[in-house]
Amino acid sequence: MTRAASRGRGAVALRTERLRLTPLVEADLDAVHAIYGDPGTWLHLPDGRHRDLATTAAMLERSMVSWRTAGVGSWVVRRSEAEARRIGTSPDEVIGTAAATALDSGLLNLGYRFVPSAWGSGYASEAAAAVLDAAGSSAPDRAVTARVLIGNPASIRVLDRLGLVLRWSGGDAELDPTASGDAQGMQALARRIYADRPLDDEQLRALIALG
Repeated sequence: MTRAASRGRGAVALRTERLRLTPLVEADLDAVHAIYGDPGTWLHLPDGRHRDLATTAAMLERSMVSWRTAGVGSWVVRRSEAEARRIGTSPDEVIGTAAATALDSGLLNLGYRFVPSAWGSGYASEAAAAVLDAAGSSAPDRAVTARVLIGNPASIRVLDRLGLVLRWSGGDAELDPTASGDAQGMQALARRIYADRPLDDEQLRALIALG
């Protein structure tokens, strides 16, 4: 993988064998919202779908803060020209996002989301590996973590291929018996937490609380 400098403090564009990753900017909002607003990309967590552009804009703002504070954030993913030509599509098409964004706990959250038409191609693993490498270079003191629902085996396979280690598995409704409604429902979802290094109890509690 090669890295090329881009605008913004610490923001870099990434290239892999088949993909181009550019830092998420305001001009990408409509394309990214189309992905995050598509019910097909939220099969395992329907309530997470972005129902308005403001929700996606808030994601952009979190990414910008992350770039400033941690040197990593969210990227928009497109195919390389050669890959787009190989499959007969446009290299300008936004096919997904990949991110390592800073959490309030100081940890990094690894995430990715792709249009259903791009599933099964290995793009998620390729993009996530590039982001993980960028996080290791730009924020080596911050643990990279990932949360995944147990019912999402495809994402679990991606995290396993990346070499992240399972650090916790279960639900946590019992940790906050005062929670009710949507909050309690989110807590009760069975999920796993992965990380690139051991996590202490406080860090795990912070991740579990995120749902």
